[in-house]
Amino acid sequence: MIWTNTRRWRLPTAMLMVVMLSVVVVRCTLGKRAQQKREVRYQSALRLYSDALRPGITRLEVEEYLETRNVQFRQMCCVDGKDFSKGVYDDLTKIGEEDAPWFCSQKDVYIAFQFAGVRRGANSWDAFGTDTLKSVSIYRWLEGCL
Repeated sequence: MIWTNTRRWRLPTAMLMVVMLSVVVVRCTLGKRAQQKREVRYQSALRLYSDALRPGITRLEVEEYLETRNVQFRQMCCVDGKDFSKGVYDDLTKIGEEDAPWFCSQKDVYIAFQFAGVRRGANSWDAFGTDTLKSVSIYRWLEGCL
């Protein structure tokens, strides 16, 4: 009698598993497509800024370019973690958001304008108009993490 009851549940259980697996596959596929579309937008923004703002121009020129186009930006140290001790802020302009992992509240995507300048003191970070643009890149930043 017990064996008959388990046979009765095999088909519905198998069908439920197939449906659940199908939902997971569809969701993953849609997520990958959405990520690919976002990545195309990010690369397009990077190309736009890279074409307009070439390495070697000053921070003043970069920030004037952004301001005349009403593009908000913020300054942050250490976009390139290897160059932490340079003491020169980089400029960031937000171009997108992505799903954050459970331990963070945000995952923002920025165009990072990395600058070089006269090396500042160990505890001194600054942004001078004479700093020169070193590179333009895409920068993902997790915020509000535990």
